[in-house]
Amino acid sequence: MWGGEVVSSEVSSPYPGLFHADSKAVQSAFNKLGLLPEATLYCSMQSCLMCTSVAYWGGVRRIVFAVRKEQVDSNYYETGDNTDPVTDSYHEKIKRVHIPGLEAEALAIVREWEAKNG
Repeated sequence: MWGGEVVSSEVSSPYPGLFHADSKAVQSAFNKLGLLPEATLYCSMQSCLMCTSVAYWGGVRRIVFAVRKEQVDSNYYETGDNTDPVTDSYHEKIKRVHIPGLEAEALAIVREWEAKNG
């Protein structure tokens, strides 16, 4: 979102698709607007290290998510380890905001995607 407007919305491709929805949305918004320092990235699931890094290089400094990585299959992520120390070491900080009140609803969407994409 930028200025209260949705500028990009994407869905993850099934494996072996390279990019998750987070990265695809940032790339699409970046292609339209350039650097995104005022944008907020909203995600169903906590962003993986790759997606957080794409957001960082796109200028995004705030990521809001509903489902914590511990709630889904570890194969969605590069590692089961906490990667926050890596992204916390970036020159400019990315604020991560978890919205627990939306976790059940977002997790249902993830499960629906899994059922369709195996």
